[in-house]
Amino acid sequence: MAASLSLMNSPEDAWENVVRPWFERIAGRGLQNQAAAVVTASRSQAYFFRAQLLAEGKSLLGVKFLSPPQLREVLLRGGDLRVPLREHLRLLLAVTAEEFASTKRDEETLLIAKSIARDPDRFLRVLDELRGAGWNFDEIDLAGLREIAAGFEGHVRECGFTFIHAADRAALAYAQESRPLFSHLLLFGFDAAHWSLWPLLHSATVSAAEATVLLSDPRDEARDLDETWVGTWEETFGPADITPAAKTTSAASVAEALSVPAGEVHFLVGRDTTQQARAIVALTAKFLADRRCERLGILFSGPGGLPRLVATFLESARIAHNDGIAHVAPSALDDDAWRAWLELQRAPRLKPLFQFLRATNRQTFDIISVSQLEDILRRAYNNVLIDDIQLLSDYCASSPELRHGNGATRELEKIRFLPESASLTEFLSQTRTAFVTLRWKERWNELERLSRNWKDRVAPKFSKISYLRWVQELVGAPSLQRDDLGTHPYARVHLLTYAEAQGQPWSHLIFAGLNDETWPAFDTELAFVRDEQIDELNRQNKTLNRRASKRGRQGEGHWSVREGKTLLIGPNEQRQIRRRQMLNLVESVSAGIGATASLYSEATPSRIANPSEFFSWLYFTARGRGVSQQTLHLLEEQTRSWLKDWSPIDAQKVDSISVGRTRYAFGARRQLHPAGEYEFALRSSPNQEISLSVTDWQRVLRSPAIVWMKVFLGVEADADDGDAWALATGQWVHRWLADSVRDEEERKFVEVNRANEIRERIWAEAREFREAVAALCARRGKVLPDWWRSGWSNALYIADCLAAKVSDLHDWSEMAVEWSLGDPTVIRVSQNATLRVRGRIDLILARQRAKQSQIGYEDLWVVDYKTGRQRGFSLKELRKKDTPKRKFRRQLTEGRGVQLALYALAVHALGAQKIQLTLLSPAEELEPQFDLDAVLAQADFWMELHRMQETGVFGMLGPVHADFGFIAQYPLGTLPIDIDLLEEKWALTHPAFMLEKEEKTK
Repeated sequence: MAASLSLMNSPEDAWENVVRPWFERIAGRGLQNQAAAVVTASRSQAYFFRAQLLAEGKSLLGVKFLSPPQLREVLLRGGDLRVPLREHLRLLLAVTAEEFASTKRDEETLLIAKSIARDPDRFLRVLDELRGAGWNFDEIDLAGLREIAAGFEGHVRECGFTFIHAADRAALAYAQESRPLFSHLLLFGFDAAHWSLWPLLHSATVSAAEATVLLSDPRDEARDLDETWVGTWEETFGPADITPAAKTTSAASVAEALSVPAGEVHFLVGRDTTQQARAIVALTAKFLADRRCERLGILFSGPGGLPRLVATFLESARIAHNDGIAHVAPSALDDDAWRAWLELQRAPRLKPLFQFLRATNRQTFDIISVSQLEDILRRAYNNVLIDDIQLLSDYCASSPELRHGNGATRELEKIRFLPESASLTEFLSQTRTAFVTLRWKERWNELERLSRNWKDRVAPKFSKISYLRWVQELVGAPSLQRDDLGTHPYARVHLLTYAEAQGQPWSHLIFAGLNDETWPAFDTELAFVRDEQIDELNRQNKTLNRRASKRGRQGEGHWSVREGKTLLIGPNEQRQIRRRQMLNLVESVSAGIGATASLYSEATPSRIANPSEFFSWLYFTARGRGVSQQTLHLLEEQTRSWLKDWSPIDAQKVDSISVGRTRYAFGARRQLHPAGEYEFALRSSPNQEISLSVTDWQRVLRSPAIVWMKVFLGVEADADDGDAWALATGQWVHRWLADSVRDEEERKFVEVNRANEIRERIWAEAREFREAVAALCARRGKVLPDWWRSGWSNALYIADCLAAKVSDLHDWSEMAVEWSLGDPTVIRVSQNATLRVRGRIDLILARQRAKQSQIGYEDLWVVDYKTGRQRGFSLKELRKKDTPKRKFRRQLTEGRGVQLALYALAVHALGAQKIQLTLLSPAEELEPQFDLDAVLAQADFWMELHRMQETGVFGMLGPVHADFGFIAQYPLGTLPIDIDLLEEKWALTHPAFMLEKEEKTK
């Protein structure tokens, strides 16, 4: 083994003096049994070498270009060491943490163990750094964490696995005793940022007959780290030769001047990420037009939205490039059905079940359809307010009220659910059974292949959550994808991270995303440790680094690490390395530099995003003044003015007709005119008669667009609106009152003097319901939750209050509850106009029988009771110059009382002549609030509802989203419109719903 070290000042020096002669020597030797290898820190460095050699017509025959993972695979080939996947290590660490958490510990340590079990990757990285640096777990302060680490290492050994750091050191020992694997080896681009790779690179150097290692000359920003890195190589393989400098630049200190004229440094600030991406692509086009442009790098802190947008815009502009960042794409096995199955296993509840049933997209069931099953389960849930699948299945089997309930239970039994905890072999066995039922052969083959030979060695039982996370990581492992024009490694344009752009000459560089919140991004965050402990660990890093270092054999000033050790790279060291990398990149540019940032924060769009320290330094160096918020605003204005209407998709052919129609619709919705065909309105009257429920007619006044989509498109938002308690309470109260009055017969009047009997029956119905649900839970070994008992007690209180109010009435002889209207009931609002409505009246009090009335009575009192906090009506409390008629109209236009007023019109159509109306809540007294005359006085209001019914012109009103409070959810993606503009358009579309202007301004 012969190793030569070279110390370079710049990539150009390394190419001219070392790399090119090395390739020329390899090309002249001919084919040999032993291959020559080039190992680079990044793929982009290898692409640079290849491009240079191809441009010069040099042969690459017999040369292997390897990345560090590929090098490790070559060195370990033929051995018996099994390096585990990171997914396996995360699983074993989670198993160990769960074992630790199951024992009695102090609260702080217990919480840490649970945190590690929930997210093992962070602690795993810390263990990797410690073990990779050659230290044991005694360096961890907390005894509990040391115990978890030791247990984890034991589980890894029991499974026959070897850690990467141990494998690298084993490869070194094997290489020292074996024949060389490479005839010639070139190591390039590695520096103090790669301390974790030192054992691997050491092994590779020993495995080569002739090894050439290029090292970077240390600079002040990370001098201690870089000098120790160079010193360790020199301690091991002898002193390094200094390559002659091609240009007289000093890398020993912070750059006082830029490598390009100040006029060639461009600063662009976008208002948001999209505008910044547009500016980057526009600057790329400008640089490409420069005759000096040979290699152009667009650099980012890491993957994210900005590099993805830039790659998309480059594709649209037809600019060939090498996308070294790429974007994550799901694997072929990671589809909607797979994700829905995982979510259902994690939470076997109603909503994940519905998502799974819809995602499977095939007839899984034989007895009933998926839509029927969903309907049955929704009704079951509304009855019991428990969404546990097992309990709902039992309820469906035992409830006579649910049609096809037994069929739903039998179909649910076909879905296999994993146990809450089990051993790995038990989990895999159950998973195989479930996958066979779902015909997921490919997923099982992948899972079985990756767990073969070690699954039986994981004896402890662990949670289903940890198992599902492991399965998801293995089967749904994403892949990196690039656009068609982003797969050109020899293109002039390269999208890279800052670290991958090191060690190469560039004619132009664009430093993108230079905001504090996105750069620099550190590799490790000790999230499971308190802030004060993080400082202590940082101090511990320094202590360990001093312990690992020793004075080299070349005397004073020569430092190297001890055998079997490396340095720990903490946040402070990472910060030094990042600064050194940025300054190296600035010095590697020969023609032009660009720096871009966003004006506003991506996380909080209303807040200005501060530029990074590097952006400020570069601006000060090039312009001679600092960066203020005023400077950022000015740069954003200049960027916007420079871009104007330019878009990267100008060069791409698009469907102009489709875009034109979309643009026309976008503009039409924002013009002040009545609602048209683009604003939840039909072009012409509907082909068939429509009828709305009274509830929907009331919603029309608040959310007309949502009701329009339900009626004419047949789409509704998911029922999970966060208000399940209110819905269930209302249903329980209505059902108990109805069951206590009628005996399987609807539209039946009973005597009011039976009110006390009704109250007793309400109590009996409620208790029977509670005991039935408690029995369901008990059969599954579960306890009825306290929150459910509290909600049940509240519903019983409300039902009893409403029944008590009725029992105090003596002027009314008959009563009926849950009175169903016709389907539909036709209400005449004028001589030639009718409304078609559906609904069910909560309570009707009646007196004065009348044979000519279809409902049987002439005098009625219609009561609509609400179980929430909704207030009733009071037409007596009036504002100055207000009248009862005007106040009632205002309430109707606000969407209050429409349902109750339509009930009055419906029973009036059935023959009742005198009608009183009340919106009753538990906190209010039962007394009339308004009557039929007040309803009939709003004739133009009802005529406007009729016009909506006949024309299908609804319109839009209110916000689409709300930061605070609850608003109805739109079932389809809808762009918001200015609320003030919507109100003006609403007034033009439905003038009858608007009050007088003078009242509106008050």
